[in-house]
Amino acid sequence: MSQLPVPTDPLRIALIGAGNRASTIYRPLMSSLKPWINVVAVCDPVQAHCDAQAAALNATPYYDIRQLMKDRPMEATVIVTPVESHHSLSILMSSNGIPNMTETTWASTVAQTKDMIATARRNNVIVRVAENFFRFPVDRFAQTVKASGYLGRIGRIYSYADHTGYHNNSRWIAYAGAHPQWVQCIEHDMAHPAFYSMPQRYIEKETLNARFFGFPDGFLVMDTGSGHVKGHLGRQPRPGYTEWQGELGTLLHRAMGVSWGNTQTELRYCSAAKFAPAQEAAGILSGGGMADVITPVIMEMQGRTWVRSYADTPTGLIEYVNPYRPTELPAHAEDWYGVSIMNHLVDFALAVRGLRQSEFTDEDALMSEMMEIGARESALNDGKRVRLPVDGELETDALTRAALRQKYGVDPMDVEAMLSISYPRP
Repeated sequence: MSQLPVPTDPLRIALIGAGNRASTIYRPLMSSLKPWINVVAVCDPVQAHCDAQAAALNATPYYDIRQLMKDRPMEATVIVTPVESHHSLSILMSSNGIPNMTETTWASTVAQTKDMIATARRNNVIVRVAENFFRFPVDRFAQTVKASGYLGRIGRIYSYADHTGYHNNSRWIAYAGAHPQWVQCIEHDMAHPAFYSMPQRYIEKETLNARFFGFPDGFLVMDTGSGHVKGHLGRQPRPGYTEWQGELGTLLHRAMGVSWGNTQTELRYCSAAKFAPAQEAAGILSGGGMADVITPVIMEMQGRTWVRSYADTPTGLIEYVNPYRPTELPAHAEDWYGVSIMNHLVDFALAVRGLRQSEFTDEDALMSEMMEIGARESALNDGKRVRLPVDGELETDALTRAALRQKYGVDPMDVEAMLSISYPRP
């Protein structure tokens, strides 16, 4: 990890939230993040959770967010709480001049996201979303393939049964290095016998989404999936099936089997012999366009640690080397999942310290939200194309705001009211 900038002093942070994700994913990584981050406080209204997390991190426990703000032992905060709480907590931090990074999805509505950005800028505060999905090994490798030019211009991505929604929106922004200009979406519901995937998730129907995002320069993303992307009812499990389609071939990544964990990745390349000039010269006018050079993409491991992803092609090595080497990994998650979270935490710390520009800005996070809202709006209107960025409050956003108001009894834009709500989960 020597190639990464290291601040003179680690960034002192308060970890807001001590639930399942914070305790099982974030906590084990903190020992490896000591050059960049020092957790000095943990805040959660559930005292037992807070005490356990604080003790594990040698930090001070707080059960009241207002007491934390009064004492203010931290320079910045990392917010790992349910989505409905993100807006109010981020506004509280930014209003008090505290840089903050919030778990993804960033907010419930476009209006909340815009408010988070505006408040941060008024107070000269860095605000970020903890989006880690475009930092996964295959995405890092895909970005490297794009830069190499091996497949020529990659003009299209087709993705099925992966993280359709905010996560994938962010992946496509990061890959394209640009924001989309429009979205079209259709949805289809199918009822089935009910089941529990988790205690809080009672599922009795499956909604299929087919989304199309148009980016500048004719780049297109086709993103399709349903709520059953973890293999429920025998569907294709995550990470599904994704192709990065280039003019000279394809990068293909797919899940194998019926559950998460077993994947296959390869580069499929068409040599010059498979295109018209060589075919015409040889007098063979059939069989063209077929990939004749297949190179496996290897995910190299040292124990449970992801070292690099590479493909040894006939024209040279294409590789992405992982700069992170965590000493402790989340027990129930893939090792590279923890690495991607380390990545966004270091990114945030370096941005706050002024040592590096963020990979994924507040404007990128806003566009991911707009892509999501725009897709829902398109589906509500039978697949009508929605221009991006969205302007004003769309019907879908208004419906979400109304649903939150009914659920919590307060306007979700009311920061003080939302701060008074606890969000326990089973």
